[in-house]
Amino acid sequence: MVYANLAGYVAVTLGGFVLGTIFGRKLVADVMRAMNAVEARLALLEHSVGAAGKNGGFHPTAQHAAAIDHHASAIAKLAGAIEKHAAAVDDHGAATVAAAVESRAGVTGHPGEASEKN
Repeated sequence: MVYANLAGYVAVTLGGFVLGTIFGRKLVADVMRAMNAVEARLALLEHSVGAAGKNGGFHPTAQHAAAIDHHASAIAKLAGAIEKHAAAVDDHGAATVAAAVESRAGVTGHPGEASEKN
């Protein structure tokens, strides 16, 4: 009976790893897709403002270009942090399940078994 419980815990652990990996990657992919959409909208806005600036309004400067580059690097850092966070969540889930399996492995079975052995 103990082996059946351990087999169940192992099955749940492996299922958790698979689901965590799938959903972690899906989350990162969704966030990257959203970031790319935001960047595309910003680029469209910048081009529309730049086109209006030809008629006498906005003139991009080197400072503006540096700000755009800084923004792009910040988005890249954010994407890296999201990937690291997803990996940490997977690791934490794995550690939690492993600790639960180890704590249950220390249990010898039913409470009646201890009194029968004495």
